[in-house]
Amino acid sequence: MADWSLGSGVERPDFYVAAMGRSGSTMLCNWLSRPPGQLVFVEPFFTRASNPRLLRIQLEDFGLAANEGEWTREVGTAEERFRNLMAPRLQGRRWAFKEVLAEEHVRVLESFRPRAVLLTVRDIADVALSFFEKHRLQGNLDRFDDEWVARYCVREAAGLVAFRDLLKVRDVPFLVVRYEEFTASRSKQQEVAEFVGWEPGGRIDAHLDRFDRGFEVERHGEQISPVRRVPGDRALGSDLIDAAAAIERRCATYQQAFGYA
Repeated sequence: MADWSLGSGVERPDFYVAAMGRSGSTMLCNWLSRPPGQLVFVEPFFTRASNPRLLRIQLEDFGLAANEGEWTREVGTAEERFRNLMAPRLQGRRWAFKEVLAEEHVRVLESFRPRAVLLTVRDIADVALSFFEKHRLQGNLDRFDDEWVARYCVREAAGLVAFRDLLKVRDVPFLVVRYEEFTASRSKQQEVAEFVGWEPGGRIDAHLDRFDRGFEVERHGEQISPVRRVPGDRALGSDLIDAAAAIERRCATYQQAFGYA
């Protein structure tokens, strides 16, 4: 995939967030977003030709709503979609975005050439437990069962390690953001802000109710919470705690690469 022409007056993204799901990446993106001039989009799938629901919510919340004609307009390529829908809205703004799939990380690197990358990670057993809990609270086990969680964790753990190695080879500036450090350390938060060159202070709870994640607002409030949940804090049985431990064993390379082993 070749480097894109993003559209007149649109600079390439200041940074890209290559995330492991349930690693606090939405919190991070919200913390760095300060509309109207500083925007971080959560899972907009810019490298695909169709518009996802979450992007429409964010455009509305950012005061950049798309009308029905714009939203349903048929396009041939993802690049065309971006130039038509996003370029007019991003002119003169600083922007970034995040995804939680390794296949997207590589496409983004090729197409958008972000100036820097944040890699958000979390202990993989906690990732699995958080997914198990989230899917039960959202009532969507029919779509994301426990085997889905295992497949996701194993695949994406390997994908993030490979993506980190690719960034090294291509000499792309990157910073690893460990959930456990970011939530507990003001100095780590400052390091992240300085690395991307943005002033933080955005609403941590932005979009979450409309993303069907209101339970996170109830749990963590509107501030970055340093509280780390242990397995016993979750309404999960011992079978799921054992399943998370099994996933951890399968992701030993990831655990070692990002300092969890």
